[in-house]
Amino acid sequence: MLLAIDTSTSSVGIAIFDGSTILGETTWVSTNRHTTILAKAVKQMFEDIEIDQSGLKGIACALGPGSFTSLRVGLSFAKGMAVGLEIPVIGIPTFDILASAQPVNDFPLCVLLQAGRTRLATCIYRQEKGRWVSNSEITVHTVESLVDFIHEPTNVAGEINADARAMFRRQNKNMKLASPAMCLRRPGYLAELAWKQLEKGNVPSAADLAPIYLHTKDPMIHESNEKPTVSDPQDDSGRYL
Repeated sequence: MLLAIDTSTSSVGIAIFDGSTILGETTWVSTNRHTTILAKAVKQMFEDIEIDQSGLKGIACALGPGSFTSLRVGLSFAKGMAVGLEIPVIGIPTFDILASAQPVNDFPLCVLLQAGRTRLATCIYRQEKGRWVSNSEITVHTVESLVDFIHEPTNVAGEINADARAMFRRQNKNMKLASPAMCLRRPGYLAELAWKQLEKGNVPSAADLAPIYLHTKDPMIHESNEKPTVSDPQDDSGRYL
């Protein structure tokens, strides 16, 4: 059994997965109460499904990119719980969680996360042998610069607010927007991705796991050649879902 925790942004979620069934899953929006709500939510979910935490084989945690404070809350909680239970922590990039929920087709997939100050962190995936794979750098855009950036039919999913959705529809017909339900970052997908890593034995030391933070020269302006520095434990050869 595996517990999944995603506190990357204001959208927070947890799930419990036994390898074949999502036993429990919940998401909520929290602006600045991640620390107080997370522990209560985890405790409540175990009580609701009537399973003891001692049955856990691992804990999955979203690594970001995302909010500095939010990411640290989730990863610190996961590491602390894992130490107590003597189980591994499996880190998964937050973009991969969103991408894994999207139907695979021949168009590229652009995944978005809110990066603060009206910015969007983006990552491009392409279909390869029926799976989404990303070899691209994480880039930071404003809503306006992203409209100009996409020049071919592209699936777009992630944290898209109402104003951005309206602008995308109005100004760029190449942007094929996922529905709000498909844009929800579900922790059940995080659990599935982490379970695959757990079964393969691809589990790094919890001490080596670090959140993925964005660092750009000018946090207010995206330049097409500006690439943020990230701390990402994934293989540089690409992420396969």
